[in-house]
Amino acid sequence: MSEQTDRYERFTETNVVGSLIIYEWAASLDISGARDILDRIVEVLGSAPDIATVTDEKTGKDYLYRNFAKRDVITKKDWQSVGYLWKRSPNVLSDFSIDIGCSVDRFRLFEIHIDRAANADAKKTFERIIKLLVQELQPIYGIGLSMPYSWGPRAFAHGSTSSRFATVDKTFYGPPEQLRAQSFVFGRTFHARSDERHLDVNLRDVFPFNLLSQGHLDRRIDRKRLQNWIQDNAYGVLRQLSPVSWRWDVPPEDIQKIRKFLIDAGITIVKE
Repeated sequence: MSEQTDRYERFTETNVVGSLIIYEWAASLDISGARDILDRIVEVLGSAPDIATVTDEKTGKDYLYRNFAKRDVITKKDWQSVGYLWKRSPNVLSDFSIDIGCSVDRFRLFEIHIDRAANADAKKTFERIIKLLVQELQPIYGIGLSMPYSWGPRAFAHGSTSSRFATVDKTFYGPPEQLRAQSFVFGRTFHARSDERHLDVNLRDVFPFNLLSQGHLDRRIDRKRLQNWIQDNAYGVLRQLSPVSWRWDVPPEDIQKIRKFLIDAGITIVKE
């Protein structure tokens, strides 16, 4: 088996994908700046993408990455989003082992999705990317989580869902029904105008990894600021990463208990 063939055969529908999604940030960022940050993430990942994709308000275009860079496509139009993609299969252009991208205005987000099989040390890689994004973006709100590829992590990031057809056993894959419903609830917020999302004070939900800022930490719960409530009850680990960004790591086994308290306090968008 060739090294190239082995590269693609590592990827299955049940592989776990780690995702990091930033929904709001304090830094000033245009599309060229977003491209520059993506290029630095490529350096962290250690391999060039196969495809670059850009969209404006009406259409999108895909390029071979080498052509995208050579032609300096990012400067040719008023693009609204840019992304880099690594293929899961040499002959399929819609499935990706790594997907990173940024939308700077409408549907604002910076997203990273990495199949664990695509990276030898996923935990170390994510920590390096987090450090980079905290420095460059000054995140106001973001989340980190893992799920099987078949659940559609990119669709989940956008407040939507996807169903996939598995060619091996001829079955359909998709997220569990509760996760599907929770994603659609957030979709209304994600697709709202930037000044109507209120993600500087509200949480989408509680995840294993959460990036918060002062507006979240000042929310009230049990007659305390959220920051003090987390620390006094030892609900995970909260630490400051920058003058703007705080990191809240929550043990997976504690998420349901903690999210119930936050739902009752009106702090989360998802309440199911």
